[in-house]
Amino acid sequence: MEIVKLVFHNREQAGNGIARQFRRAGQLPAVLYGNGSTLAIALAAKDLTRIQQSEAGENTILDFTIEGDTTASCQAILREVQIDAVSRAFLHADFYRVDMNKEIMVTVPLTFINEPNNLLQSANAMLTYLWREAEVTCLPGDIPDEITVDLAHIQPGATLKAGALVLPPGVTLVAD
Repeated sequence: MEIVKLVFHNREQAGNGIARQFRRAGQLPAVLYGNGSTLAIALAAKDLTRIQQSEAGENTILDFTIEGDTTASCQAILREVQIDAVSRAFLHADFYRVDMNKEIMVTVPLTFINEPNNLLQSANAMLTYLWREAEVTCLPGDIPDEITVDLAHIQPGATLKAGALVLPPGVTLVAD
């Protein structure tokens, strides 16, 4: 699991006008919540791009250093990003404070390998993916970057159930 260290600034003011000022200055207004407290923060917009482009994507554990009246440190995970529908620019981000010793629920992408294309073509069949991600619970340090699904032994007409996924140790599938 990748851990990214970032410095955030505590922001005292809130509102649309203040948020626009932050965005014009290259900062992104955000909120850090969890463990019974909420904190308004600002971060560089390029840092959010760096988080999303990291190997773990939105499941990256962030080691925050929050600067303001007092300096504090905590771990968090990206929960939600608001994006402008026209310009595709970041508008706001929500971060969830995590305890590294308590399990959290996250969504992990599924990666499909060894697709039996020749077998499917000869049977005039098509492989259909109903899910491209799975919800799992685990400790923040155990969040997998992806779950690999091996399709080498799937036959035309067969169904792969969620219970057949091979999960890393310490990771539990959340079933609806």
